[in-house]
Amino acid sequence: MLKKRPTPILLSWKHILDVSASTPSGGGAKGGGRGVTSLAGPSSRRSLATPPADGDDDDLAQARRGSTADARNGLGLVGLRNIGNTCFMNSVLQCLSNTRVLLDYIRKDTYQKDINNVTSSMKGALFKAFGELIKELWASDSSGPVNTAALKSQIQRFAPRFMGYSQQDAQEFLRYFLEGLHEDVNRVTSKPKPITTDIEDSLPDAEKAAEAWRRYLRSEDSLIVDAFVGQLKSTLKCTHCGHCSVTFDPFWDLSLPLPSGRNSGALRLSHCLEAFTKEETLDGDEKPKCAKCKERRRCTKSFSIQRFPQVLVIHLKRFSPLERFRGKLNTLVEFPLEGLDLTPYASEAQSGPSPRYNLYAVSEHSGTPYSGHYTAHCKNPIDGRWHEYNDSRVSAASGRSAVSAEAYVLFYEREGGSSQRSRL
Repeated sequence: MLKKRPTPILLSWKHILDVSASTPSGGGAKGGGRGVTSLAGPSSRRSLATPPADGDDDDLAQARRGSTADARNGLGLVGLRNIGNTCFMNSVLQCLSNTRVLLDYIRKDTYQKDINNVTSSMKGALFKAFGELIKELWASDSSGPVNTAALKSQIQRFAPRFMGYSQQDAQEFLRYFLEGLHEDVNRVTSKPKPITTDIEDSLPDAEKAAEAWRRYLRSEDSLIVDAFVGQLKSTLKCTHCGHCSVTFDPFWDLSLPLPSGRNSGALRLSHCLEAFTKEETLDGDEKPKCAKCKERRRCTKSFSIQRFPQVLVIHLKRFSPLERFRGKLNTLVEFPLEGLDLTPYASEAQSGPSPRYNLYAVSEHSGTPYSGHYTAHCKNPIDGRWHEYNDSRVSAASGRSAVSAEAYVLFYEREGGSSQRSRL
């Protein structure tokens, strides 16, 4: 039986986390931006044309000099064996392996005390298998590619859709995998009775958001949630009476459309974020029922970010959701390596530091929706050097080489969320 889809953000509005409708068969990739009509041809790797930052070439040369010795000594510079169309899994696992908060959690064995043997369907088996794999990747005596068969066996138990060796989508795999890891270390071992009453509409938005988050944590509370889950604010406004309906929902990642029809200039990540958060009109068959008018009315809707996660995962929707005509957008989206400021997309003024993020990993897809390959670029959390992971092969790289037309899932870490270098 198919494992149920992760629940934290199953919003009905079509341009957010449209997972099942946009998964191509057999191609290991999915997505597709709202309003996208032009589909590009075969992918070719394109890095940003901007000049390298001062010292970038020196950093790459230094990384290349040290990569061979470091690979012999483990320290995260170990490849993963492809055991049959598992490049999608290998790419995601390398990104998670270089996620600082997860690495600390596993290498210090902190997760052991959080294993949920009560309500988790896997009784901790999935997280334990993941933990063993991460420890092997970071062991000082690791020398060759690590076999993922033991972990894959547990993944298949949790989500049977990943049974066998067909090509799969990396972003969808990430969603299922994080949900499984969360279940295994969920601190809530006795599920509370659901709250059936709505949050009081007269409350200020900040109080509504806090109450919605509190209700979520009553049943979903783990280090995975602490690190990866944020909160979206959804605003629905009736154009007839002006009534606003505001709701708050948790999200595991932001699934961004790639806007089409730009007349000039490169497509930047900021353009994708603007397309995601811009106000839209619901009319015709899409008209919702206004809570005040008690009738279906023309409304506007918009999204903003209420709570920013420590680790922000951004999914670029490169793949057409159409069942009869699948295609891939090979558009280069320029995204910053450092200092991604999400203040313009916040639902209200931030009382603390600005929500700024630094890139540390990218899952990449090359090829077509029907035949492709996944790789990853990751920044080592210990020494800050970038490397490319291609199944069993690991090679030194520069950070700017991660910005390409193959970038599919971006991993950002919030500034100030933890120390800049792990003390492992």
